Parts: sequence; C-alpha cells; structure tokens
Amino acid sequence: MQKSLSQLCKAVFDTKGWWPSVMQMLQWCVLVLTEKSGTLQLVGVEEDPCVTAMFTATRVCMGNKVDIVLSSDVHSQERATEWSDFYKNLGVSLNTNMKKTDASYKDVYESDIVFGTINDFVSDYFQYSREVMETGNPLPNRGFIIEEQSLSSSLNLELSRLKDKGVMVSAAEVLQSLMGKFHSEDMELICSFMKALFQVLHTNLNKDINTSNEIITILKTITGQGLSSDEVFILTFLENLLKVVTEETEGEKNKSPAGNWCLESLLVCAEQIQTSATAKELLQMVSELVAQRLWSPVEALNLLGTLTDHHHDEDCVSIMKILHLMTTYQVSTKWTDENNQSLLKLLDSSKAENLIQHLEKSLRDEKVKSIDTLIDEIRQMRDIDEQTLSKSYSVVTHVTNLIKSGEIQKHRDVQRARTLSHSANTEDLQEVLAVLCNAVHLHKAEGKWWPRTNQMISWCLLALSDTGKLLEMGTGEGKSCVIAMFAVLRVLRGEKVDVVSSSSVLCQRDAEEWKNFYKYFGVTADTNTNKTEDEDRKECYQKDVVYGTIEAFAADHLRQTFEMKDVRPDRSYQCIIIDEVDSLLLDQGVQLTYLSSPMVSMQHLNVILTMIWSHVRQYGFLSAEHQTFVRGPPASFFKAIFDSIDTEGTEIDDPMDILRIAEESNTVPKGFTEEIYQSEKDELLRKLKTVSQDAVVNFFQEIEDYIPCGFTVYTLDDEGLLCLRKCSPYNNQDIPELKFLVLEEGLCCPLYDSEETLIKPIAELISKKIQYTPCTNNQDKISIPGFLKNLVEKKVSVWVQNAFLAMQLKEGRDYVVENNNVCPVDFRSTGIVEQNKKWGDGLQQFVEIKHQIKLSTISIVTNYMSNISFFEKYQGKIYGTTGTLGSKTDILFLQDLYPTLSACKMPTFNRKKLFEVKGTLKTSAEEWKSEIKRVVMAQISPNSYRGGRAALVICETINKAKEIHEELKSSIPGEIILYCRSDRDSLSKIDKELLPGDVIVATNLAGRGTDIKVSKQVNNNGGLFVILSFLSENTRVELQAFGRTARKGKPGSAQVIISTDHLSQSFRTVSSLEEAKSTRDRLAAENVNNMMNDVTELKLREDLFSEYCKTLEDIHKNTDGDEKRAVVAVMNEFWGIWLQTKSEEIDQLKRNELQTSLKADLTRAKSQSEGRLHRVRAFITTSSLEISL
Repeated sequence: MQKSLSQLCKAVFDTKGWWPSVMQMLQWCVLVLTEKSGTLQLVGVEEDPCVTAMFTATRVCMGNKVDIVLSSDVHSQERATEWSDFYKNLGVSLNTNMKKTDASYKDVYESDIVFGTINDFVSDYFQYSREVMETGNPLPNRGFIIEEQSLSSSLNLELSRLKDKGVMVSAAEVLQSLMGKFHSEDMELICSFMKALFQVLHTNLNKDINTSNEIITILKTITGQGLSSDEVFILTFLENLLKVVTEETEGEKNKSPAGNWCLESLLVCAEQIQTSATAKELLQMVSELVAQRLWSPVEALNLLGTLTDHHHDEDCVSIMKILHLMTTYQVSTKWTDENNQSLLKLLDSSKAENLIQHLEKSLRDEKVKSIDTLIDEIRQMRDIDEQTLSKSYSVVTHVTNLIKSGEIQKHRDVQRARTLSHSANTEDLQEVLAVLCNAVHLHKAEGKWWPRTNQMISWCLLALSDTGKLLEMGTGEGKSCVIAMFAVLRVLRGEKVDVVSSSSVLCQRDAEEWKNFYKYFGVTADTNTNKTEDEDRKECYQKDVVYGTIEAFAADHLRQTFEMKDVRPDRSYQCIIIDEVDSLLLDQGVQLTYLSSPMVSMQHLNVILTMIWSHVRQYGFLSAEHQTFVRGPPASFFKAIFDSIDTEGTEIDDPMDILRIAEESNTVPKGFTEEIYQSEKDELLRKLKTVSQDAVVNFFQEIEDYIPCGFTVYTLDDEGLLCLRKCSPYNNQDIPELKFLVLEEGLCCPLYDSEETLIKPIAELISKKIQYTPCTNNQDKISIPGFLKNLVEKKVSVWVQNAFLAMQLKEGRDYVVENNNVCPVDFRSTGIVEQNKKWGDGLQQFVEIKHQIKLSTISIVTNYMSNISFFEKYQGKIYGTTGTLGSKTDILFLQDLYPTLSACKMPTFNRKKLFEVKGTLKTSAEEWKSEIKRVVMAQISPNSYRGGRAALVICETINKAKEIHEELKSSIPGEIILYCRSDRDSLSKIDKELLPGDVIVATNLAGRGTDIKVSKQVNNNGGLFVILSFLSENTRVELQAFGRTARKGKPGSAQVIISTDHLSQSFRTVSSLEEAKSTRDRLAAENVNNMMNDVTELKLREDLFSEYCKTLEDIHKNTDGDEKRAVVAVMNEFWGIWLQTKSEEIDQLKRNELQTSLKADLTRAKSQSEGRLHRVRAFITTSSLEISL
C-alpha cells in the first residue's frame, strides 16, 4: 500500500503540480482497506475528485473497470477533462458516456473508467442488457462508484434515450415511477436502493433466466400464453431488482418500503402486459396482501407461485378464493391452523376444494386469545407495572375459571361486594369481579354471554388505579361494559359517578341499555342531556350514576355556581369516566361551555351588523389554481383602477384621467371620455358595454407606462374559475402588484390575496357612520348608546372579519338551517348537529342575515367553563376509554394537562382482521364520485370467489353525503340509508342488520361510537366495507371511521378515497394520498402543540371569571328579591362588555394588568349599580308619599 500510495501521489504531483493532503491520503487508505472484495460497489461517496481518482486508479490496477456516477453532464465532462492527464500518466483509459451513438457503445465501456450521470448509465445498461439477453454475449464486468451529490438528481430520472426505443418506453415509465417514490425517504434507503439498482444493471440477464423467473412462470400458467422477449426482459429485470433490494434492506424488513415499491412496480408492469382481467385482479390481491405487511414482497411472489403450481383452475377461482380468505382474515406467514400447520404446508399438501373448506372453518372458528397471551401483550407495551399485571392476572384467571366451572352462579351477594369494594386485596377483587360478571351475564346479556377476558383485565386496571387511567380499547371491544362495571364499583365504594360521552344519543343509549344491570346493585342512573327544567336536573344529579355530554355537565355546573340555581346542590366531583376520551380531552380539549345571557341592550348592535353585512356581501371568493382571492365589487374599469392605485407623484387626479389614457391608447373610441362625462348612470352602463373584455385586458399593459404599478389580470373561464391573462412585469417589492378580474361590458373587480387587507378599511368606514348618544343628531349616522362605545370600537374589526367568514361557511357543511334556526355542525370530528350551540362575535347573526331569517341578539358571554377546568375538578380521578388515544404528541399533551394520568393500550380479545385497502387520491370531484360508486358496487356485488357485502360510506359534510346518496341510490341492489342526523329516529334507521347489497351513506356521525350490525352472511363474505371519503383532521378520526368494521373479532375492510378538489389550501399541491396524510399528521401535531397556548389563555379567562364570581357571590349574600335581580343584571351586563373590550389584552396574556383592572372596575361598577338602584328606590318612595298626600 505504501508503494501504491507513493506512486499515486507522485502521479498527482507530476500532472497537477501539488501533493495530496494527509487527509486525502488517509481517505484513500480507508477506501482501499474497506473495499477489498469482489466487484467495486460504492454508493454515497463524499465528493473529493483527488481521492476518487487515486482510489479508482488503484482498482483499475487490480483488474477492475469502473463507472463513476456524477450529478450532471457538465460535471462529468469537467471531471474527465481535469483528471485525464492523471489517468493517462498511470496508463488508465478514460471516457464519458455522453453524446455517443449505438455503435460506439462497446468502445465507451471498453475504457477502464467511464464518467456519466445516473440517467445515462441507467439508459445504457437497460438498453444493452436487453441485447445481451437476446445474444447471450456477456456485459463487460464493471464496478461502480456513485458520488453523494448525484443521488438527489437520481430521483428525477428522465431516461430520454429510452423514449424512442419502442418497448423501452413503458419500462422507462415504470422505473421513473419507482424512483419517484423515494423523494421523501432518508439518504440511507436511497443509497441501498441505488446500490441494488446498479447491481442488477451490471448483471448478465441471459436469455435462459426466465426458466427460474417466478412472475413469468405465473403469468404463463394463468393465461396459458407466452410472452415476447421484450416483456420477458422487463419482468426479469424488475424481479431481479426486487430480490436484490430485499436482500439489501433485509435487516429492516418491516421498516423499509423499498421492497414493497419494487413488487408494486413489478405487478403494475405485469398488469400492463396482460389483458386478462382475471390476471390483473389476481395480481392486485397479492399487492394488497403485501401492503398489509402480512407477507414480504418475495414471500408473496413465492406464495403466488405455489398457488399457481398447485391450485390453478379455470379463471383462477380457487386461487382467488384462497387469497380472499387470506386478506379477509389477515393470514400472515406466521399463521398456523389448529394442527400447527402453516399455510404454505397446507398449499403443498391439500387439494383446492378441501383446502378452502379447511381454511374457512379454521379462520371463522378462530379461538380468542388466552389470558396469558393478553397479559404478555400488555407487558410488552411496558405501560403497566408488574405488580398490577400480576394481580390482574390472578383476579381474571380466578373469575374465568369460575365461569368455566359454572361456580360463578353462586356469586350474587351484592352486600358482600359492597363491603369488599374498597379493598385492593386479590381475593376481595376476585369476589367483586365475579359478582359484577354474573350480573352482566344475567341482567344485560340475558344469559347469552359473559364479559370477555380483556374486558375483565381492563376493569382490573381501572380498579387498581387511584390516580386516573386512560385505556385504549379497540372499537367493538366492549367499552360500555367496562364503564358500567367500573361505575358500579365506584358507587359501591360510596362515590357519585359522572359518565361523559361525546354525544347525547350515545349516553342516552348506554344509560338505557345498562339500567337493569345498575338496578340489580341498587344503583340509580340517569341522563342529564334530556332535562329542560331545573327540578328535573336536580333530581337527575341525586342519582348514583349520571350519563351526559361535557356540555351538559359544564352547563349544569354554571347554573349551580353562576346562576345560583339549585341543580347540583350536594353532588361533589368524585369520579368521572370519559367514553371516547380522545374526542373530549383532545378534539374538544379547549372548548368553552357557557350559558346564554340575553341582554336587551345588545339589540342596538344589530343595526351595525346589518350595515357591515350590506358592505361585505359586495365581495366574493374566487379560486385560481392553488390560491383563493377575494373579489371586490364590480366597477367601470377606469374607476376600479383609480380606486386601487396611489396617485401621488402621478398626473392622475380623477377616474376620467384613466379613461383619457384609455382613449389615447385606442382601448375606447375617440370622444368616449366626453360622452361619459355627459351620460347618466344608465347611459354610462350602456356605453361601457361597447368596450370588449380583450381591450380592457390589453389596457392594463398600457397603463403601466403611466403609473408605478404592475398589474396581474384574470378573466373567468366557462366553469367560473380564474384564468390568468397577464402577469405583472415587475419582480420588485418596491413596485406594488395589483390584481384585477376583467369582466364583460367594460367592468372589472379588484382582487385581494386575503380579506385581511380589507378588514381595517371597512371597519373604519363603518365606524365613521356611527354616533354615540348623547350627541347632536346627525341624520346620516346611526345612533348607538354611549355605554356601548368601547365595545363597538374594540369589536368592529372582529365583526367585519366574521362577516367574511359567514360568506365562506356553507349550509350542509358548517351548519344547517332548521325551523328558522341556524345550528352549527361539528363536521370535522363527530358530525353532530349542535342544536344548543350559537357562534359568537356576530358570526351567528351574519349567517342569519345571509339566510334572511329572524335576527337573534348578539350574545355577550358572561359565564363559561372549559372542559379542562371541569375535568380538573375531579382532582386526578379521571378514567377513560377510547378506540384511539392518539400519537405520542397527543398523549404527552394530556399528561402535561393532567399529570397524574397514565395511559395503556389494551390488546384486542381476538386477532384484528381489518384489511385496509390502499387508498386513492382523485384530481376532480367527478372522478372521486365515480370511484366511490365503482368501489361500492364492486364490494357489494357477488363475484366468482365471494358473495356480496354491505358498505358504509362516511362523508365529510351533509351536502357530500346527500350527493353520494343521490349518485348511488338507483344502482344499489339492497337498501340504501342516508344517516346525517343524531336524533333517535335517525339512529333507528341504522340499527337494523345490514344484508349483502345494503349501503349506508353517512356523515362522521357514523364514524364514532356507532355499532353497525351486519348479517352472518356479510361477515362470511368479508364483512362491512367502509369508505372514508375525505381526509380526516387527524389519524384518530380516520381510525375511528375504520373501527366501524372488523369489530368483535369479525373481518372487515376499509379504504380512503379523497379528491384534491375537497382539500384545503394547505393540501392543494399534494400529489399522492401518502403525501396528504403526512402533511395532515404534521399539521395535527402542530395543532396539539399550539393548544398549550390556548390552555394558558383559558386559564387566564377562568381566573378572571372566578374573580367576578366572588363579586357576584357577595351580591347574592347581601341583597335579595328584586334588588338582587336588578344588581345582578347590571353587573352581568358590565362584566360581559368588560370581557369583550379586554379581548385583545386577554389574547396577549396581560394577566397582572387585567386582574388589577378587573378588581378596580368591579368595585366601581358595583358601587354605581347599587347607587343607581338606591336613587330609583328613593324616587319610588317619594312618589308614593306624594300620591298618598
């Protein structure tokens, strides 16, 4: 090595005039010592031309020929030119692979070293490997070095040399698509793939290789037809690439997607080659099996080979029946039947008909998990300490044995269970659980079933926790049973239990379904969501267990503490159990509940809101590609331009000056300006009709010579979308860019990037039209009481902003109009129509004006309670269950808010059999609708290997659900149900058992907490098929939707089908569903992190409210009767207005300043209100004396 290094360094000095540095010599040594064996295959080398040249020369001297891959043609030419003298000095031949003809190919690659780009190397080797396969002449044995900088360019393969090579075109497209998948991956994976690609490119794919090529054999068997030599080559190349990539990434088999992508490319290519629909469907089924990570790509290919070898029949019916069973029941390579035989062994040894029957029986009768398996799965998650696990194991094992032996029938002593309920002793817990399970069996299950093992374990984990526990239990695993059993335990301990659910329908359902179970223990239960009178509420809270929504619980707390009503007088906050805990703690974690506080004085604001709406409604929203603009009101083109420009420093003083310029530039005819001067309004509009749209568009270019502005101009296309006609010629921040929409008839509208630029000027315009009493009356202004001045001045900008928002809100998505009431819809999460909710800050009123219904009075918030504050009242005794606890970010957020909480994921009682079909992203709403219809019809219709299924389509909004329902209803063979409302009548529609061919189209109402029942026949055919037709706000909402199927150990499938047309602005540039989900997850994590800022603001608001409540409490103690009512009314009005006027300071979290101000302002307001009341009382007394005299 010393001798070699000396010779190389001398060659560098002789040709370059400088010596390699010590670092370069060390790098050369490392490469020589680490790259000893076989053909050189080096990927991701850091760029150092000197080290590369010395090392490559060394390998050539050892008998290797080397390809060096660089980032560009220019780079390749420069490197070759720069180091040609060095290589020549050592007798090494050098070339580049640019600009060569087919005839010169052999000459180029006869050289010792060839420089080039990935594009050129891949094109050359691809093209000539095809020739080698035909002729049998071997490729030259060459190694390769791929420098790090070239790897990024490798992901954008052009392969232009293959585009005119006939069959190579499709091969190039497949390879380009495959390379494009690596864009978002880390460099290590890219290096592994590039190494595998070049290994295959440098391999001799001789013409006899197809005899051992799996995919070719499979296709020939299925179709009974041969393949062309070109098809054989492409498939051989892709299969070899799959095998090499799998070997390269074998250590990360379950992490690296590279093998899956290679198989996907191979199968796509095979589908393109085959015209047989059967072959295509078969290949897609195998692809889906791999997508579920049940089989590795190579294993799946071998599986298909075994199936075609042993079970091929007409139309491949037996193969597809077996594959359908495998996907339906999630059969992996590890699966064995009751005789411990693997699937591959069964495939080799059984006839198709016998095998299918055996698989059906084995898979449908699959045993539930044992307690040992469940405990071991929990142990592996490391969320529960060993002592708790051990005790839970002993308790559940004992009760399970009692059930098996029938001895549990003797365990009915409720009084003994009450006595033992406080104990954490194993024997005592065994007795309590036995009594509970027996009660469930007799009084809920009517003797048909017992609580499952994982439900009993869940109960134990809750029972053994004194500091709160959140359990993630899979959808359909029986959360309501665990909640009822745990609620009884807490009541037996002498506590009152509040059970919170995400909707009134769900909590009323659970309270009703478990009433007989509670009654057995002497436990009283009720629901707080259907109570409208205070007496009924008071009676409800005297029960042991109260089911309800967070809104109902918080509202009743405010009635007790703020309105001083006797609704929850002696019920302390002892234990709370939250069903769907992620929805309530995360999705609605910073939600405020408040009681409506009607104030007559606020009616004065309606005239301001009406005036704002009449101005804002002149604007509109228009889209252009990935941007949405606000369109201003139409005006004559010369006035619209004048109103938008800064005329300072120009000779333009009037809109007519713009029109004169238009006349000079022949945009309008001579004399047009004078005619307009003399025209009335109607005549003006008639004359403007003679000005063409194209003339106005061209005029914007002319006017740029007169004023320091650049104009970007749009027109509308036939679909009403913006069409760019002219761009601003400037790219200078000092020169403003103005955007306009040119209409017909000489009219145009200014376009604004956002309504934010309009809020301030509109607010100022509105403010100028208001006068505050007492004042000299101005007929041109509206009069508002002076005590509202601060409120109006603080809020007018917010109202303008909400007027723009009201324009964007859509009926059937954001709200519904029922019985002349506007009701918001929680379409992003639960799909519930929130009948008791009203928007604040004028938004409710603007939507009412929009629909021309009776205008309600703007609400002033005088009382409120956050979910966080309500949950904190239970001092850590928060227990909850959900199907989806969320990401690590979500759980960390919860633990920051509630430090004593711990979380645990519970295993399912049986192997989960959800098959998630690869989702799809469509580029238009029409394609989206057609794809949903195609998929639904394919799933609910019987075919050669299975019967029909039932389907559930979950839509983002009520409007979309109605649209899909309309699209499907004439084609569905069974019953089609539209489910968009959360009332009992609507719930009863989906309570029936779905048969093959039935379809439910729903909003996200069906996505959480809804148990969709399907017949045994549907389950045998694959279960319910769920389509989520929109990109959910977070992964939890998606998983909840998928949780409507594959419940209780039964099979089911789910798929996401979305359209870019329905995505928000943040997602409009995404090109795949994976990219859309990745963006969604990133934004969801950011939202959770930002929630902490909201929590800080909430705590400040609640501290201010607590301070006000002290004053209110003092008033209630020291006054009574009419005087109390009057003072409270005045103080509430003051407090509500104070909150509104201080909203900016609250947003800025000026805690000390606000608390000081509030104390002083409350003292003054209380004094003034009492003084005013005394004056009124004195006046009344004096008047009474005068009358009596």
